[in-house]
This record gives sequence, C-alpha cells and structure tokens, in this order.
Amino acid sequence: MTMPAFAVVPAPSSTKLGEGRLAIDSGFRIAILGRSDRRLASAAERFVSRLSRQTGIPMFASGSARPNLVVECAVAGPANPTLGENESYRLEVTSEGAKLTAPTTTGILRGFATFAQLVEAGPDGFFVPALTILDEPRYPWRGLMLDVSRHWMPVAVVERNLDAMAAVKMNVFHWHLSDDQGFRVESKRFPKLQQLGSDGNFYTQAEVRQGIEYARERGIRVV
Repeated sequence: MTMPAFAVVPAPSSTKLGEGRLAIDSGFRIAILGRSDRRLASAAERFVSRLSRQTGIPMFASGSARPNLVVECAVAGPANPTLGENESYRLEVTSEGAKLTAPTTTGILRGFATFAQLVEAGPDGFFVPALTILDEPRYPWRGLMLDVSRHWMPVAVVERNLDAMAAVKMNVFHWHLSDDQGFRVESKRFPKLQQLGSDGNFYTQAEVRQGIEYARERGIRVV
C-alpha cells in the first residue's frame, strides 16, 4: 500500500505502509548511535521541540532506557552544506519504535523533517503510522530567494523562513542583499554604502554570520 502523496512534502522516493502505529506521548525519547556531533545533537533537540509544539505535549530529547526513536548516522559529512552531498535516509516505524538511519548528518536532518510531518492526531492521542520510507532528493538544488534589497526583512523573519525551508527539506537560501533599491549589509571599508543606501535597514556583519550559521545548522547553503 502506497502512502498518499500529500502526507509528506516533498513526496519520498519510496514509501511502504506497515501494520499498526507508534504512539507519540510525553515519554517520547531519542537515542543517537554511531556518529554524533553538536549539529546533530542540536537538530535532535529542535526536532523534539517541534513535536512538543505540534502536539502540545512537553517532551525531552533523551533520558529513557527505551528510546522511541533510534537515530544512527554513519559520518558527519561536510562541515558546510555542499551541493550534491548525500542527503538520503531510511525511516522505519513500527508499533514498538522507530529507527532513522542516514550516511550523513544532513540525511538525519531530512529524516527528522519527514517524521514530524507524519505525526497525526487520533481519538487516543498522537501517533505515526507504521511504515518504511527510503528517500533521497530528486533535485540537488532546492532553493528559495528572499529579496531583502527591495523588501527589507529583519533577522528574525529570515530565520523563520529558514525554519520553514528546513521543514520541507529545501537546501539553498539565496539571500539577495544588494541592488539599486538597497544595500543591506554592513561595509566597514565603505560605510556610506549602508548609510545612504539602506534607510537604516541593513544587517551587521555579525548578523550575516548569524544567518549563515543558522542555515548551516539546518543543512541549508547560503548564496
């Protein structure tokens, strides 16, 4: 039986439904096996935080002898998101638990996004249907552009868009910072560029670095 195309965005490469469902409740916990680093640990915390917001149930990433979701990553992959890197993953869910495996941290990020989309509400609470998903991107460049030169957006708005991109597994953020309508990034050598060309709305160099790091943590390249 094939999973409906609208259940996960974008549709996975392969989906096979099983029998039963995995309950999602306050006891939901994650165990990370294999390769782990700060980026993966942060992603796991954001994932559980997202589940908490979706369900309204307070959850914690770890702390149980019997985890509901086992995450296994082979290698960290590139330090910075790279065009064409391996973003594949395998997600197996049964009524007893779930396992997410991937060759790289980026694949785990994509698997987290898929798992969160699969959470449903039923008469007995929240759950994820039993299934097996094998997935990898059809297109290596899945991008979004924000033209902040013409339409200014504060850092918080940029980060909110990056969160939305990560939720649907987009991986390239085109940050259009300058054009004849506006110069939106601080120049220390030529400060009049932002002084005269931004109406006071521009990013400091620290804010640009913050945005790039925010994107990197979510497996998104910045162009």
